[in-house]
Amino acid sequence: MRNKSEDTIAAVATPMGVGGVGIIRLSGAAALGIAQGLFRASGRRALGEAPSHHMLHGWIESGGAPLDEVLAVFMRGPHSYTGEDVVELHGHGGAMVLQTLLEAVCRAGARLAEPGEFTMRAFFNGRMDLTRVEAVSDIVNAGSALGLQVSANQLRGRLYEAILALKEDVAHVAALVAAGIDFPEEDVVFSHRDDIVGRLQGVAGTLGEMVARAGQGRLLREGLAVAIVGRPNVGKSSLLNALLRENRAIVTEIPGTTRDTLEETAQFGGLLLRLIDTAGIRATEDPVEREGVRRSEKAMAQADLVLLLLDGSAPLAEEDRRLLQESPEARTLLVVNKRDRMTGDAPAWVDDVRNRTWVAISALTGDGLDAMEQQVRRLAFAEERPQLEHVLITNLRQQQAAQQALAAVEQALRGVDEQVGDELLAIDVGRALDALGDIVGETTADDLLNRIFAEFCIGK
Repeated sequence: MRNKSEDTIAAVATPMGVGGVGIIRLSGAAALGIAQGLFRASGRRALGEAPSHHMLHGWIESGGAPLDEVLAVFMRGPHSYTGEDVVELHGHGGAMVLQTLLEAVCRAGARLAEPGEFTMRAFFNGRMDLTRVEAVSDIVNAGSALGLQVSANQLRGRLYEAILALKEDVAHVAALVAAGIDFPEEDVVFSHRDDIVGRLQGVAGTLGEMVARAGQGRLLREGLAVAIVGRPNVGKSSLLNALLRENRAIVTEIPGTTRDTLEETAQFGGLLLRLIDTAGIRATEDPVEREGVRRSEKAMAQADLVLLLLDGSAPLAEEDRRLLQESPEARTLLVVNKRDRMTGDAPAWVDDVRNRTWVAISALTGDGLDAMEQQVRRLAFAEERPQLEHVLITNLRQQQAAQQALAAVEQALRGVDEQVGDELLAIDVGRALDALGDIVGETTADDLLNRIFAEFCIGK
């Protein structure tokens, strides 16, 4: 049976469509030979004679006919993205020209790459661990400045290096426990108890911090689901438009204009907000509006953060008071709208919400949005600005593996304290090593790896 990993693969590495530049990427043992058969350099130096990672100008020809003027670069393995020989052809960015170039490359001996196959080869060739593989996908799909920064830190190996340091401490403990099993008369575990306990406690502390901040990492990566709720005509759609900086939602003086939830994304202070503009919540006999109210209440229950809008220029209505009671206080920011119509800095009914987190704004003029940004950050991250210097776990897979490692280390610590047998202690330490290996992809099941790489685009 043919080993697919020995094939030379090719794909368009830039988005399809019209653009200034389009790139065809090849990787594999035959990459250079295929490219040299098609590329005619303008100078005397052939592509294979140029230093690695140096671009040459020339033309791609097929059947004696020119196809495109390109810049070609040969990157010798293992110093390439995949760890194999890689060639990139930088031509013009048009659907027809790229398709024609790709067909010529495949006729010359390459096959079309599968989704994520370039990155998969980088993983299996030891060029990157699984956390950096996931960071590649996160960078490509980043929707905010802070999310991009977190992913870039992970691509540089910050999480990988932190996990390796933890593995070294656990492996040291595992070696001592194994020695205790092999030489029971030496009582190795007892004689090295302080060293073992100190290392395991250090690992548990670091993992505990990672698990505690996992929610922050995921929010930075995936964005914050924010439900904008309130009674009709309080300014919810106006706030959505202000955050989007465009008139996306219909705004009128007629209550109940919004009948369904409207979802949009926006950057707000470097964060990605997945904004959900909801129907005004009130008692109604209109079946369509009633369904809109039901969806609004569902959005409020499921959101990471609720922006509860109240009219600062009018007394609290019965619907306002009901929403104040029903909104989840820990993740709700009271947004006092229509600040431009208020007589002071606070609404007349401020004493009714004094124990809640609130901010006054004008969705019409944008006044107060900066203060709202700070409050959003405090509620989402328990601090005004996420601390990006911390090593952050960024997805559920990493979080679950870290939790498993932490549970195993804590069980091992209890085992040392209770003086269980070395064989039982070895099981717990081994579980911790396996879970840490799962984070970086050393012990990850093939089906999970396939699911991860399947989410990549073809050219990655």
